Amino acid sequence: MKTLKYAWRFLMRSKSYTVINLAGLAFSLACCIILTRYIHRELTVDTHCVDRNHVYGVIQDMDGNRGMATIENTNEDSIYIDHRYIEKRTSLILMEQDFVSDEASRYTVRTLVADSCYFQLFPYRIVQGTPIKSPESALLTATCARRIFGHDNPIGKVLHYSNGKDITVSGIIAEPACKTMIQFDIVVSNTLSSFWGRMPIEFVRFMPGTSIRKMNELGKQARWVNPNWKNIDARQYTFSFMPIADIYWEPAYVQNAGCPAMLTYGNRSHLYILSCVCLLLLLTGIINFINLYLIGTQRRGKEYGLKKMFGIRGTALFLQILTENGLLVSCALLLAWLLIEITIIPVSRLLEYPFTYTSFDFWLSAGILVVLPILTSIYPFVKYNYASPVSSIRDVTQNKRAIHTRILFLFIQYIFTFLLISLSLYFNKQLSLLLHTQPGFRIENVLIAKLGYESESVMPREEWQKAREAMWQRRHELWEALAQCPFIEHFEMEKRHILSEGFKVTYYNNKEEKVEMKFWYATPNFFKLYGIKIVEGNIPDFEGEGSRREVLVANRAAMKALHYDNLSEALVQEENERRLNPNAPLHPIVAVVEDYYDRHLSAGHRPIIYNVCKQRSDDMCQIAYTPERLKDVLDYLRDTELRIYGCTDFEYTLLEDEWHKLYQKDRQIAVIYSCFALIAVLISCLGLFGISLFDIRQRYREIGIRKINGAGMCDLYRLLFCKYILVLAVAFIIAAPLTYYVIYLYTQDFAVKASVGIGIYVISLLIVTFISLGTLFWQIHKAAKINPAEVIKSE
Repeated sequence: MKTLKYAWRFLMRSKSYTVINLAGLAFSLACCIILTRYIHRELTVDTHCVDRNHVYGVIQDMDGNRGMATIENTNEDSIYIDHRYIEKRTSLILMEQDFVSDEASRYTVRTLVADSCYFQLFPYRIVQGTPIKSPESALLTATCARRIFGHDNPIGKVLHYSNGKDITVSGIIAEPACKTMIQFDIVVSNTLSSFWGRMPIEFVRFMPGTSIRKMNELGKQARWVNPNWKNIDARQYTFSFMPIADIYWEPAYVQNAGCPAMLTYGNRSHLYILSCVCLLLLLTGIINFINLYLIGTQRRGKEYGLKKMFGIRGTALFLQILTENGLLVSCALLLAWLLIEITIIPVSRLLEYPFTYTSFDFWLSAGILVVLPILTSIYPFVKYNYASPVSSIRDVTQNKRAIHTRILFLFIQYIFTFLLISLSLYFNKQLSLLLHTQPGFRIENVLIAKLGYESESVMPREEWQKAREAMWQRRHELWEALAQCPFIEHFEMEKRHILSEGFKVTYYNNKEEKVEMKFWYATPNFFKLYGIKIVEGNIPDFEGEGSRREVLVANRAAMKALHYDNLSEALVQEENERRLNPNAPLHPIVAVVEDYYDRHLSAGHRPIIYNVCKQRSDDMCQIAYTPERLKDVLDYLRDTELRIYGCTDFEYTLLEDEWHKLYQKDRQIAVIYSCFALIAVLISCLGLFGISLFDIRQRYREIGIRKINGAGMCDLYRLLFCKYILVLAVAFIIAAPLTYYVIYLYTQDFAVKASVGIGIYVISLLIVTFISLGTLFWQIHKAAKINPAEVIKSE
């Protein structure tokens, strides 16, 4: 109790240093806690799974296209995996643009079609009602239930599902505490329909002791996609098993599942960057804390020396220092959580995650309260415990070692600060380059609209043909309506838009060389819609020709990958076609189009080959409209959908917004670096303020004597500023090449990247110098204006 009392008394005697120390540590802890919570949530995705490291997703590789899928591609497929090794196995179908309706409205929902085993592998807490017990039962998430039913009790309510059947809400699912890879609004039973029209994905849990390596070896054996039609379909595929915990970090596998609105994925490099920012801020805060604490303890050197002479033990001394640091850390932690609570809304928007309080927050705070005081007490304890009593009793103001230690800590702080600011400036420069570089195709005044979602599970299999004909009739009506709109310049009806991932196909050139390229179905209108320039050859318009004719078109990157210089020799053959008939003729490429960026600019241009035909039809419409007429186009689309589909509830996005979404992570990193770099400057300036406050006051007698001997104001400013300017300069010299190396490592694989340039170094130096010297100016000006007589008299 006495130790606590003495610690509190000491902190109150050094109020100015205590307040500065608290503020610096609180800002550092607040930033680190925010980033650590985000990193923790990314590292604990799907922890509601029974065992996310031993529940496996099936990764299928079909001719180089790898994505989440199933073990067997068809019911007739041969079985390589003995089902006796499988403990549990669930099959899911994701319907990302599905809908349900009641008597008044239609609601767009993300539907998860699941079997009963899914909830055995992924337990969800049902907060109201019961699990699915019949094919007509359905579960809603709490958010979806509020959207559809408001504050009414949803249990027992009947909704009309997109396949024409009625479903009854049997229960409400609570959102799990962890982040989940699969996002959905409604869960329906897979027995609700015998035909869903979508490819499923599977998750498997094996019996204990099963060798996953052997399972993956079996999956490497190539199998036919359609074993009964080998003479028509020569495609083959392999598969492997990957833990759910690892799938989240594989964007390509998730994206190729074909449901971007229902499957989320992580970015390891993004997480590494945030971890480095967190570490730099934490080190800056800790160094600042130790430095300022040592300033306060400088005045207690005589006290420690006398206590050692009277026999105080190292344990008692460490306990005293630990108690003082513990009090400071506890107050700083409370202030940090207050700052976090105040900024929770903008931070959640920035990190795109609604933070909620969990047990992790408690353990994180507890860890800080235990570890940080011990960590920050080690150096002061070693400094005073192992120093001789004589050196401790000696006047601390003349201790050059203490002065050099303070300057060294300040120097390290400034290295971290320069590093954060320089990286922040570069990331903002890179972001500006990405946002202002034209992708090579038209992105302005283009919208992508999902008109009249067509459920392909409307009818049982035996009535499927009839339903299919009706669906195509509605799509043809839609096509004619779009062609008549005066505000629509061009349109394309295809389920993928230009920024979609697509799939890969392997082609042979006339030298028997294999090249893997992106394959894309298109019509002649596709190139007009997006303003893609034809640089060689000609794309036919197919007027008066049959709808089955197809031609191949390539971009410049594809021609380069195929080693062709002009169209006269450009012949290719698809790998599956060669499997069916090794003697099949090669097909000519009839036109070459300009390259464009259909993904993140840093990935560069990729080779694309287009299969161009007369007309394609889907309910996803890509529309180039007349500038300034977006409202008219949307009104026309609503009227058209109401006439054809009986509703006006369609989703649309602007292509320009989709393009900017590609750089959301880049924007996030730039903002985080900018904000936290400024906080690092603030922390460093607080440290500088505390150090200079102590050092300059210790030199008042020296200043007075110099003024008596004729020193002018300029001489005093030069004397007092010199040391800190030297620290800034050396820290900058060390940080500059370190910044360049970090940028080089981060961008070495980028096809498009901003030049480093001397500008970011000059600006970072000016920012830190201006703020730091501004912090010093008031104290130095005050010291330079002192009355020498009063100072010498008081001394």
